[in-house]
Amino acid sequence: MVNHTNLDGLQVTFGAEPLARVGTDQSATFRMTVDLDATDLPTYTADLNNDGTNDGFSGRDASIPAGAYITGAYLVVTEAFAGGTSINLGFHEQDGTAIDVDGIDAGVTVAALAANRAVNCDGALVGGTVTVGADDAYFRAAPTGTFTAGKGTLYIEYVKP
Repeated sequence: MVNHTNLDGLQVTFGAEPLARVGTDQSATFRMTVDLDATDLPTYTADLNNDGTNDGFSGRDASIPAGAYITGAYLVVTEAFAGGTSINLGFHEQDGTAIDVDGIDAGVTVAALAANRAVNCDGALVGGTVTVGADDAYFRAAPTGTFTAGKGTLYIEYVKP
């Protein structure tokens, strides 16, 4: 491959493109952002079997695509959480089947959820050796105890297959 800079200062390439590139590809990393309100945590949104109980997710809910690899996740607390004990942060398939109920983080304690704090999530799906699996991953937060206050934003960074 030959490169040439023309009189306008533009790079002109002749020949085959290299198979690998070195550098930063801004479009390679994606981010799911989840606003958390401790009194209304994200959970199932659809009644898939029409029995009056939400047990899965709508196709309109945000999800991380099948096969995606989660490179990092962190929770930034803007209002202290109170009342409950802890929260599990994880993923389910659209039909409600668990992928990993605490794959983002397990048992994040109320002490870690103080105002102006950040939690560096370290669940099994974050930065390890596994992807979210063969199905799209829908986020769900499962509290232990009843939270009466607390707000924050969860950032989940991932790459698509």
